[in-house]
Amino acid sequence: MSQTAWGSRLLWATGVFTALAIAAGVWVIDSPAQQRLLRLDESRLQDLRSLEQAARSYRTAHEALPPDMARLRATPGLDLPLHDPAGGPDYRYRLLDDNHFELCALFATDSARQRRFGGLEADWAHPAGEHCFRRSIKNDED
Repeated sequence: MSQTAWGSRLLWATGVFTALAIAAGVWVIDSPAQQRLLRLDESRLQDLRSLEQAARSYRTAHEALPPDMARLRATPGLDLPLHDPAGGPDYRYRLLDDNHFELCALFATDSARQRRFGGLEADWAHPAGEHCFRRSIKNDED
């Protein structure tokens, strides 16, 4: 085979490889709009983590979980995130029993993709749409 034929094949193979690399990059990297939705969902999760910590602190101070969001919000010295960062529905807190509560938010994305790439703890996994996280607080005597 001539040197020109090898050069043509090498050029063609390089072009195919480059096209495949670009396609793979586009598949892995989300669009700017999708990245914005992911950041908003991460902000929502951070807000829910803050609310969870506040509920745990309230339980330590009062030996009971707060009965509702209003009582939790009234805790002195706390500036709790109560509102969705994108103007969606406010976060919800619901007391289930003496040791369990739920925190709810409306999510824009399914966290399955983030979990696949190792970016999210399993206990904060969520689908797109309304989702509630059930949280448990054990008694000190247990």
